Amino acid sequence: MAINFTSRSRIESLNKMTEGGEATIYEYDSKRVIKIFKPNVDLARKKEKVNYFISIKDQLPKNVIGPEEVVTVQGKFVGYAMRKLIDAEDLHMLTKPKYLTAAHLSNQDVLQIVADFGKDLRKLHSTGIIVGDISDYNFQINGKCNYFIDVDSWGIEGKYTPDAYTELFTCPDCYESNGSIKFSKENENYNFAILAFNMLTRIHPFGGTYFPDKNLSVLERMKRRISIVGKHKEDIKIPKIIGSWKWMSPQLEKDFVEIFEQGKKIDITADLQELLRNMKYCNTHDIYYYSKFNECPLCNENAKIKAAPVVAKVVQTANGPQITVVFSGSDCAYILSNTHYLNKSNEAVHFETGRKLAVERGKKVDFSNDGKIVFVTDDDSIQVFDEKNQVTATIERMHKSNYLVKDKKLYYVDKGNNLIKLSITKTGNMPNYLGQVYNPLFEVSDEGKVFIVSMYPKTAIVTTSDYTFKVDYNGRINEYAIKYDRATQKWLFVYQLSNGKYRTMVFNKNRIEYDDDVIMYNAQPLGNIDFYNNTIYDSADGRIIGTNIAKNTAKEFECSVVDESSRLQFTGRRFKIYNKNNIYNYG
Repeated sequence: MAINFTSRSRIESLNKMTEGGEATIYEYDSKRVIKIFKPNVDLARKKEKVNYFISIKDQLPKNVIGPEEVVTVQGKFVGYAMRKLIDAEDLHMLTKPKYLTAAHLSNQDVLQIVADFGKDLRKLHSTGIIVGDISDYNFQINGKCNYFIDVDSWGIEGKYTPDAYTELFTCPDCYESNGSIKFSKENENYNFAILAFNMLTRIHPFGGTYFPDKNLSVLERMKRRISIVGKHKEDIKIPKIIGSWKWMSPQLEKDFVEIFEQGKKIDITADLQELLRNMKYCNTHDIYYYSKFNECPLCNENAKIKAAPVVAKVVQTANGPQITVVFSGSDCAYILSNTHYLNKSNEAVHFETGRKLAVERGKKVDFSNDGKIVFVTDDDSIQVFDEKNQVTATIERMHKSNYLVKDKKLYYVDKGNNLIKLSITKTGNMPNYLGQVYNPLFEVSDEGKVFIVSMYPKTAIVTTSDYTFKVDYNGRINEYAIKYDRATQKWLFVYQLSNGKYRTMVFNKNRIEYDDDVIMYNAQPLGNIDFYNNTIYDSADGRIIGTNIAKNTAKEFECSVVDESSRLQFTGRRFKIYNKNNIYNYG
């Protein structure tokens, strides 16, 4: 069977869900979406692969979101239909502490998700399938349920080669001398081990700072087998917020060492499942650990296992900068912004007024500065509530697109790819059209200046109030930060490259003032940095690093309450520091 359209324009009139380099996904009905390939794609090859996967769909695990029917325009193949995923997130979200807290996912839950992926990957391998792109953006999750996506890019042994791969999750042995990739089940065991370690620990196995050569990229360290688990680990600084992974079984740790340091291609699925069957909870560290230890390895000093360092008590001096506590809430699970936090009952709480609103799964809550307006956002819409908890507006937005709340102003992308500024007033809501965008990243200064990055394939169009810039880039942008310098009126745009380095760009009216990849960052997520008077402030372990791009100098400021997860806000005279459940003034 086939779903036939009379023209592409009929397809393009449907609700667009997302778009990539090869295809666009549209909502077809309440249960299905359609993936429509772009004209530059080899449609004959795609058609052959899609028909093959439709023929074997009943042999695939139920969590494979693959082709079910072909889609044609006047009888010519253009794509396929597949099941619609609702409220699903990229697997990458498991590396985000805020997401894990809000979703109430423990390390045991993450282990369950990863072990299930390994089990299903083994099933796929048994049918001759090679996934190719084993990465944290090529799988999705909904709660503890996992899903395989982008099936049309997969390969079949002896029949098709995969169409995609991600460098940070690809075995170094895959690269042939002619530049091609050697895909195999054995190599995918290595790739899955990288993915599993990354999800279980929230750090890439070749992450951290390698002190003998700080400029060595993640990809180069993968080739040289310089990981954070083997003989080089004493030379590598791990971000403090990562914590210890000694809760794992000794066998699983041994697997990771042999894979990353010795190049072995072990299938770790059995050891993941064995660990999952033997987990015990530690109240002291709020973590599950391998129950065959006599006690929690994070508690047992005799086992020579160290826990993540604890922030030392602040000791103020008479002459140095002073640290004062602005907020410390016993009921606070996570500080979400400068206006509100998430309490342990999963309610969003406004700092100033104490107003509370329960946070439903799959939704986000934001407050106006005075707490009188609440914005509740899901994947497709934003509801506006007044101080009496009455809904005053429901705004449709582009599926899972970026949005921003600035007091009583809402910036969002509508379904026509337009960036809208909506001002909430007592007399009504006033929309203002700011221009058409494409997969945008954006930020707004306190003065209302807007910085927009439209992410086209391989080209980013940067729009400010003064100028429009064209910026070339390669690969997927995982982490990014956009900051406005109130002192110099410049914009900072930083994003992480596919090799693990960062590209730092500073925009000054009609020119790009700075563009380099030499600056490395500690802040996790990257958006925790701040930018003031040409200086980028980065949160690290017990210190704040200030890098002045104009003078090409860097200074470190000791601050015992800061770690890599601290969000910094510099006023010109002092810092405001946002930690997980405390806010400090420093200066």
